[in-house]
Amino acid sequence: MRSFPPLKGIIYFEASARLQSFKLAAEELFVTPGAVSHQIQTLEGFIGQKLFIRQHRGIKLTNAGVRYFNRIGLILRDLDQATTDIGFVTKTQKITVSIPPTLLNKWLLPRINYTYLSENDISVVFVDTIEMLDLNKEKIDISIRYSIDKPNEKYCRLLFQEQMVAVCAPDYIDKPITKNSMELLFTSTLIETTNRLIQWDLILANNHIKSHPNQSKIYFQNSMHAIEAAIQGIGIAFVNRIFIESYLEQGVLIEAIDMNIIQDKIPSYYLVSNYEKMQDPATQLLYQEIESYIDNDIITVDVNLF
Repeated sequence: MRSFPPLKGIIYFEASARLQSFKLAAEELFVTPGAVSHQIQTLEGFIGQKLFIRQHRGIKLTNAGVRYFNRIGLILRDLDQATTDIGFVTKTQKITVSIPPTLLNKWLLPRINYTYLSENDISVVFVDTIEMLDLNKEKIDISIRYSIDKPNEKYCRLLFQEQMVAVCAPDYIDKPITKNSMELLFTSTLIETTNRLIQWDLILANNHIKSHPNQSKIYFQNSMHAIEAAIQGIGIAFVNRIFIESYLEQGVLIEAIDMNIIQDKIPSYYLVSNYEKMQDPATQLLYQEIESYIDNDIITVDVNLF
């Protein structure tokens, strides 16, 4: 069975040791100096050690008191932090955002203003999914949706159109190709992202290239893994430019082939909520905060036609 010291005695001891005065500790704790002295005596009796030397003009910690104060200080700081943490969770409002995984990783997380959210007592729960979840049934407050058609919700803002680009590691090919090369494609591994609405088969068809029966392909569910595979020199990935812009600038990836994309039915990302959710001020603030990130990020695809 655990033997805990009197907790009130611990609090009174910590204040007295920190302030080096029973009187000042009493003022801080809104009690009398006699109450502080009594609790200290009770604690000393429990421990079996004198914690203070009572002097005419004040008090002084004994060696045991110094050691105990150092340990108690750490414990009380941990207790204070634990209380603050759990209090923050219960007092702040959680806003749930559904968002495609790679968009969360490569676009939203680097931009989100955590200080702003904390100052407004907002915490965010991310649901990373490509699925179009029902805002009410799934208890989603804000959704960023990947689709060809514009969502029907009352609050819907275009983030950007998808701009796909074929990329690979610099040493995967001898040099970037500025025109379609069937030979390059047929001797390369094509990295496919199964969750993308525009994939290699559509692009090849749009460029009048027939699939090779022995074409090497590797499949990933989301673009993060496809991008990483391209960086590692596994093949040529067809991915959204906004996700790999920094890699292109750094020379980690290069554009492998200049591929024409489909003119119509270009997938886009939309910021979505509904009337019911937007009656909540916290949801409004987060929606507007995400909106503020897109002013300089909207990409309009420059479509090349045959």
